[in-house]
Amino acid sequence: MRQTLLTCAASLALAGALTVPAQANDRSEFVTVEDDVLTYAPAFFTDFNPQTALDMVNRVPGFSVSGGGGSRGLAGTLGNVLIDGRRPSSKNGVATLLSRLPASAITEIKLIRAPIPGIDMASQEQVVNVITSQSGSWTGAWEARARVFENERIVTVGEISATRATANGSLTLALDLAGHAEGNTAERRFFLADETFLGSENERNQRSFYDVTPSLAWQRDFEHGHALRVDSRVWAWRFRNTRNGTSLDAGELETGFDAAQSRTEAWGTETTVDYDHVFSGAWSGKLTSLQRYESKDENDFFDFFGASGQFASRVDIIEAETSGESVLRGEIRRASSDARSLTLALEGAFNFLEGSVDITEDDGTGPVPVALPVSSTRVEERRVDASAQQIWRVSDTFTLDGVVAVEFSEISQTGDAEQKRTFTYFKPAFNAIWTPNDADQLKVSLVRSVGQLSFGEFVSSINVNDDTTNLGNPDLEPERTWRLQADWERRFWQEGTVRLLVRHEWVEAVADVVPVGLSSDGPGNLGDGTRLRFQINADIPTDNLGISGGLFSVGAMTRETKVTDPVTGVERRFRNDEDWRFNLNFRQDLPQSGFAWGTSYSLQGDEDFYRTSRFERVRAPRGNINGFVERRFENGLTAEVGANLRMGENERIRYDWPTTRADGFPTRIERRSINDDGVLYFEVSGVF
Repeated sequence: MRQTLLTCAASLALAGALTVPAQANDRSEFVTVEDDVLTYAPAFFTDFNPQTALDMVNRVPGFSVSGGGGSRGLAGTLGNVLIDGRRPSSKNGVATLLSRLPASAITEIKLIRAPIPGIDMASQEQVVNVITSQSGSWTGAWEARARVFENERIVTVGEISATRATANGSLTLALDLAGHAEGNTAERRFFLADETFLGSENERNQRSFYDVTPSLAWQRDFEHGHALRVDSRVWAWRFRNTRNGTSLDAGELETGFDAAQSRTEAWGTETTVDYDHVFSGAWSGKLTSLQRYESKDENDFFDFFGASGQFASRVDIIEAETSGESVLRGEIRRASSDARSLTLALEGAFNFLEGSVDITEDDGTGPVPVALPVSSTRVEERRVDASAQQIWRVSDTFTLDGVVAVEFSEISQTGDAEQKRTFTYFKPAFNAIWTPNDADQLKVSLVRSVGQLSFGEFVSSINVNDDTTNLGNPDLEPERTWRLQADWERRFWQEGTVRLLVRHEWVEAVADVVPVGLSSDGPGNLGDGTRLRFQINADIPTDNLGISGGLFSVGAMTRETKVTDPVTGVERRFRNDEDWRFNLNFRQDLPQSGFAWGTSYSLQGDEDFYRTSRFERVRAPRGNINGFVERRFENGLTAEVGANLRMGENERIRYDWPTTRADGFPTRIERRSINDDGVLYFEVSGVF
């Protein structure tokens, strides 16, 4: 099967390589520039034969869709896309919303490259505003996909949506079915510190996942600029994982085997209500309410057998978790002129998570409960966030954007661990944007942000397969970061962009794994650290190079992190931060024939993980490669075939110490290699 997938990938690349170069197509007449706003007419995208708004936005030069950052607060989780001047407040991905709008319903797309009075940027560096038509008729999009995995399992997924937009509002109904059946094979080899071979484990993991999500988006526009919008969705998903492993001794003789199953079922709801109100020509306001709830149940069991098949032991883990989020945010805006605006915001939030973990072990004499600290707990957070933002367009080429914000929060935990703590964080931000001409832009920013807590880390968890236990830590607190950043962007050849970025971060309470108690560890906070990042991204249209309709993209990042290790006292890297990353992408659209093809390749550096008595280094495969060939028809139908492959194995080396990493040398070494299945997919989509 893997050979078949590799053959398909090679065929995809060959199909594109045989295309005939053509003359460059000048589309500059379909772009208008006014200050820091570039407006693209639909004709700009015609050569790419777009079917949905997402197809068009993906070809806006120098822009990529983002779902928001990891900072706290509702505004910090929103994306960088506006639809008809309003930001969707739902946490559902903005890419999903754009894929539901047919390209025929788009009248223009505006790229806003700097803060502008009256535009809701939500602290994003740049946003696009997708302007739709209001024909009053129903339009929609649909997609059906079959994914063939290397294990020869086939999963069918799809989505359908319908939208009716009028001058007074719009209604969108959608149903999304997602799923996968990924799997992998793994080998773990064990050694003493002197490389004496002890034995090995071979395993096969097979996963199955399905998600069903119906959703609704309704908007009503009233007189004088007032508007009401409701976004709501309900989801239910199910996950299964089956594992079969075999243990071998140093002589490659079987010493036992095990079988494990993991079953997780969850459902949830989310509803967001936005109300925009215009008080006068200068004053306006917005009120946003978000309600989210999710319930999840998981049951894992592990059976262990001897070499002759006799029962040895069984471990059962039952986990239950419910979580919720309630947010109410109000904003008052005053745009005194085209050059100045003031936004005052007040946000209140209540978040909770209630979780429990029950573990039993049976050696043949009957199940016995296993005590695990902080295995049943409830965490609640109450937070108030107040901010004031001033945008000042000093001149046609220079803009200043400043934010003063303060956050008050209280985190309380009850159950196995009881504690209540209060925090106050100041979160100022300053941005300066200089746009000397239509091609160049320089941005300098200084921002203090507060990271989002994962409430699941307050509850203990255990991974039997990988011999890892994380104890819930009631002392966990959010990570804080001062970020100084400068980036320069240059535009060329209609679609071409190059961006250079330099960023230095001073991080307080670095999130990591820390010692908990006398001999355990779990999520926690280290001391202060620093993170230095250099990045370059370039989009190079190939029309001027003799290849019509092509776009070549390259990105490279290098990062250096430093923090003091709590166990050894020695300076080291941040946990789970790769030190470099690289990617290449090429896509060519051939509108005369309706064909498009593309390929991508990505590679990244190693990641380090630290525990009290363990160190791990994870090395990614020698790259991920994807390829596709697409055929678009005049009736709105699109057919696509593609392949996703990993070039090589994911490798990990693990060192274990008898006490802590500060004492002597490791006494045990484990080398693990994982070979992930490849995927071949067939997709048919359309618009109406």
